[in-house]
Amino acid sequence: MRETRNITLMTIIALLLLAPAAAGQIARGEGDFEFFLDTSALPLENGRTLGLFQIAIPVKEIHYKEQDGSFEAAVKVTLVLMRGDEKIHEKGLVIRDQRDTKPLVDDLSGFIYMSDSSSVDPGSYTIDVRVEDLQRRKKSLMGLVKRKHYYSEIKDFEIEIAGFSQDRVALSDPVLIWSRESGGRYVPNPMQIYGLKNDTLSFFASGLMPDGDIPDSVGVYLSVLDSKGETVDSKSGLISVKNGRILIFGSFDVNTWSAGNYMARVEVLHGGVLRATSAKEFSVAWQLLNWQKPRRDVLVEGRVLFQDSEFTEFRMMSIGEQERVLTAYWKKIDPTPHTATNELYEIFQNRVRYADANFAGGGTRGALTVRGQLYIKLGPPDEIISESVPFNRIDLNETLGKLEDKYKVIIHSTYKGPGTDYAMIKETASNVQRPYRGGGMDTGGYELWMYTMRGDPLLEKDRIMMGKAGMRYLFVDKDGIGNYVLVGTSEEIEGFGTSFVE
Repeated sequence: MRETRNITLMTIIALLLLAPAAAGQIARGEGDFEFFLDTSALPLENGRTLGLFQIAIPVKEIHYKEQDGSFEAAVKVTLVLMRGDEKIHEKGLVIRDQRDTKPLVDDLSGFIYMSDSSSVDPGSYTIDVRVEDLQRRKKSLMGLVKRKHYYSEIKDFEIEIAGFSQDRVALSDPVLIWSRESGGRYVPNPMQIYGLKNDTLSFFASGLMPDGDIPDSVGVYLSVLDSKGETVDSKSGLISVKNGRILIFGSFDVNTWSAGNYMARVEVLHGGVLRATSAKEFSVAWQLLNWQKPRRDVLVEGRVLFQDSEFTEFRMMSIGEQERVLTAYWKKIDPTPHTATNELYEIFQNRVRYADANFAGGGTRGALTVRGQLYIKLGPPDEIISESVPFNRIDLNETLGKLEDKYKVIIHSTYKGPGTDYAMIKETASNVQRPYRGGGMDTGGYELWMYTMRGDPLLEKDRIMMGKAGMRYLFVDKDGIGNYVLVGTSEEIEGFGTSFVE
């Protein structure tokens, strides 16, 4: 068991200038790729707080361009801290990362990171972060006009920057770090995950002693608690107090811990009395896939497996907790538990790949479109009637006839476009010769998916979606760019067609 290290004042100052943000709140960028933001606070002598912000961009998500035998990535990071309508802090930085070999596309353990800090008053703030991949230009004309490069962002992320009392020990939350480099530099871990690619939990916390009789040293008790609140490991020791400030470093081996949520806790004691305590949550994950695939792939899995309320809870879980839940779920429904392969999971993966390759549209990956989710859940239709450029309304009316033939027709009114009002589409004979493509409701193509029997539902719960003789689903391309929406089904299914889309 390692002893808690004594830390010099110069190291403390260097850490504050480096500002590896930690603890508290984590956010994920949304857009063309994934990145992570973590925020926290350190106490300052003047009663203010050092707001800490750290950003990690997995190198697997960034394009590396080969130049003169090496590979280089370039990302532009812009961070804006707001308090109400007032801009408190802004930082813009272009980060260039050069490597001898191209990073692996399936490895989440490598990342580009940026740390920033600002002395602020305690209170409520919002943060905007935008990350642009300067090596990847948008290929479409519309993309070039609106978004020059691939990018992701976090908008209006609400944070609470804590204040610290000056009449007692002020202690920051633990700051999770990925590793400690030579020279004392810490590599931050805003992803807040350990396990397969890093089996050592590491963190530090900064403390400030109150004015008055300042001791030469204080006692420190470090512990890790599991999701049930039970201690899984702990250690204790003495650390020096330098100019009224303490810096606590801790590390634990996580090899024997199962996947899931944990909490690192720091306690400062003096004279046998607890003077301050703080804690930080993190997760442990052991499955290789969770270190290879972006979190958005995990959410696709959850979207297929769980109902709306369950999925809402699932998406708020940490990566480690999601791994625990998914592992238990697939194990429960494994058709051949005595073998090493879960055939049902392989079918799921194959369908996700097919959906991504065939149903993407409107900037949404195929597995998250309504067509993609339907394909993953129910398998391939027995027949598809498709018209990408309908010549006139007769084509669409004939398709609608097939939709309602031997079935009642349900028109989904959540979409304000083609198919919103069934009566509008079923025009009188005097209008059916008019060209279908045009303004208003006359846009895009359509597809009718017909399951003449019962399809091939992935999960038992999805079998209730199928009528006794199958189902039929009508999709319309609302704007002519492949963004198909569900406008009608042959049976009414509560929530279907809206809950699929993220």
